[in-house]
Amino acid sequence: MRSMEFSGRTVDEAIFHGLNEMGVTIDQVDIITVQSESKGIFGFGARNAIVRLVERETPVVPDFAAINEERREQREERRERRDRKDDRRGRGDKRSDRRREQPREEKEAPAPEEEIPYSKEMAEELDSAKFLQELLGKMGVNGTVSAFENEEGIKLKIDSDTDGLLIGRRGETLDALQYIVSLYENKDRKENGYRRISIDTEGYRARREDTLRRLARRNALKVAKSGRSFAMEPMNPYERRVIHSALQGFRGVTTHSEGEEPNRRVIITPED
Repeated sequence: MRSMEFSGRTVDEAIFHGLNEMGVTIDQVDIITVQSESKGIFGFGARNAIVRLVERETPVVPDFAAINEERREQREERRERRDRKDDRRGRGDKRSDRRREQPREEKEAPAPEEEIPYSKEMAEELDSAKFLQELLGKMGVNGTVSAFENEEGIKLKIDSDTDGLLIGRRGETLDALQYIVSLYENKDRKENGYRRISIDTEGYRARREDTLRRLARRNALKVAKSGRSFAMEPMNPYERRVIHSALQGFRGVTTHSEGEEPNRRVIITPED
């Protein structure tokens, strides 16, 4: 059962960071306020809010257990085919032996999430989509918003001719839009459960996730081979979650996050 502390300028912001970092919804955790925010006097003595999120125990769902078992069998079958191929190349091949001795990552990638598109009329009535459309108008951006739904929440896609303006340096503008729309969408949802909002344009998210996964695996191989921990560069909660997910099940390493926002980063450590 995970228990982690998070900070923010307000209690709500700290909770928001925590839910993003842990990849859970508000109904899946117990929230303990460790420290309330304080503005201080004339700016002196100001302090951030700190909350502790404790993940609740959930019963095992048989369907997921069956899926995991099926995936394990598929991995075993692939591993056996790979070993048979190595044997055919020659048992005395030292280069093949060295390859088998190196740490190997789990090859199975998560199945792509099924996205259910909203109709144009439904998207226009969706609060988060309407709010994002209004934001684009105030920014002077001529673009249209389409909406999709997957297991994690709502995905909004912006179609415009801004040539990267909405992405910004390393996705900072897109992240800021996503943060603002997420706050708007969840401002009155404490009792109804947190709803994750994802915003993309020009396919940036998919490209960035692919880059992060390749970077994570490359560094994980170095950690598994050297036995020394590696600290990745500071990332936002969304990018850290991609790293954790990419290395979940990676043989020989574990991951955790350290530091305070915005300098919080993923640490890859050798598995005991």
